[in-house]
Amino acid sequence: MERLINFIFLITINSVVVLSYNIELFDSIHDNIPFTGAKEKLTTDSFDDVKEKCDLDSHCAGVSTYFNESSEETYAMSYSFLPNELLHDDDDTEIDTYQSSKPFTLHRGRVRKGTILSYGHERMTADEAKHYCDRHPYCVAFFYPVHSLDLTAPDNITFMSAMNEFDHAQEKMEHDWYTFISNDQDKAKYVNESSLEFYIDLVENPFPRCCTESKLPTIEEIEAVDTLERISCDISREEFLEKYEMERRPVMLVGCDKEWKGLERWTFENLIPRFDNDTKWRARLTNDDLNEAVPWKTIVDRMTSNEHFYIFDPLDREHQKVLYEDYSTPYPLKGADLFEGPKRNGFPDKEYGSMRWWCVSNGNSGTFPHNDPISTDAWNSLVTGHKWWIIFPESVGEFDPNGEESLTCSNSCSMKDYSPRDWYASIGVNAANFEYPGNDGQRPLHIVQKPGETIYVPNGRIHAVYNLDPNIAITANFGSIGNFDKVWEEIVTSDNPQHWQQVYYQDFDENLRELARETSFWPASEYAQKHDVE
Repeated sequence: MERLINFIFLITINSVVVLSYNIELFDSIHDNIPFTGAKEKLTTDSFDDVKEKCDLDSHCAGVSTYFNESSEETYAMSYSFLPNELLHDDDDTEIDTYQSSKPFTLHRGRVRKGTILSYGHERMTADEAKHYCDRHPYCVAFFYPVHSLDLTAPDNITFMSAMNEFDHAQEKMEHDWYTFISNDQDKAKYVNESSLEFYIDLVENPFPRCCTESKLPTIEEIEAVDTLERISCDISREEFLEKYEMERRPVMLVGCDKEWKGLERWTFENLIPRFDNDTKWRARLTNDDLNEAVPWKTIVDRMTSNEHFYIFDPLDREHQKVLYEDYSTPYPLKGADLFEGPKRNGFPDKEYGSMRWWCVSNGNSGTFPHNDPISTDAWNSLVTGHKWWIIFPESVGEFDPNGEESLTCSNSCSMKDYSPRDWYASIGVNAANFEYPGNDGQRPLHIVQKPGETIYVPNGRIHAVYNLDPNIAITANFGSIGNFDKVWEEIVTSDNPQHWQQVYYQDFDENLRELARETSFWPASEYAQKHDVE
């Protein structure tokens, strides 16, 4: 008997490119299957790679092989829903099948017709809903709307004991829903698989990206779900390195600024007369890009009238250097910067300067999701005000092919001139309700940074930060030994071979030299870019 499965897609083994197509599946699913797209021979080893990728992909329920007798080539097929017959085939044709151990697969859209089992309890998280549905003998799926003002619990979770019709979210992205369908074969018979379709957009753009909302949660609401560890700034350099830098764990340090002169000097009232009106600052006055030459007088006018402004300046100009005496590098991070030596010789370039920035805002400003540049870790000390941080799981940058781009507002369904506020109100507020590939159960962190707190963010963790009210902070990026391979690569592949030579022969001790020799960027002379040095 012929059955139609519209949600099978071919994974090309070498490039791992996913191609969407429909196939007709016969009782013997291995005979004369019409493939479209690229065809590459599948080896035993590469089938293991496909299985591993399936386990990391929230849409993949399992994989099977297909042998084409005419070409004598074997292909892998990946499924977003597994019919019973696939894993219990009686055909004598040689076939490898694999069912992912994940309990659910993710589908964008919602159930339109079926049997409702129950509704979610108040403040039930997506992970709690998975646990409930997985253990309930009659639960085959559950769905919920993507947008919710609750930071950790989606609205209106509906559990189903049968699925008859499914509504796909393809074009009307602003009305996106998430549906999780059980990967339990005993429950598969209660799902009408013919109503399911697979869209390549689900793989390329796994997260809803419409920025249409403007309401933000309160500081108290964000603080209620803040689980980031807080530790004293008195922790030793050695202990901090071992527990946080080497483990790549974000953390909040408390009390690093207790001796800073900036505690008294960094207020709008005290800053206004401190600089000449004609001095220039790197700032943003609207949603446009940062302007490198905003006069201090213009900023003062906005300070006094409470109009929007946002300073993000690396403090490399002569008139700014008086701010150096107002703060110091937090004690646990003193001497941590492997880039300190080459920075004195122009590394990496003028765009980044000293890689430390003074941040002043009247609020309602911030950044879109990003990973810090040049493979750097970062620390940010807040003197006044409150910042809302969202730190995503490592998997977002590691497994998502589009990385931070897939988390930004889509021009097709967002306001014309969307701002960071629009992103936070639409995407950021729902970050913990999304499903992330290969995340091993991790969810983004919602964090409120308060005065006197210094946040440490290791490289590789995509993050965004929003200024909830008027605030002043200092932040710096540095090359950490906890990220040594990438830091060394940045130095070696810079446009000046003197950078790696200085670091290796003058700055590094024998232990760091040994680490450099163990990387794939050794001998460094073979990778260094040619540069004419005067």
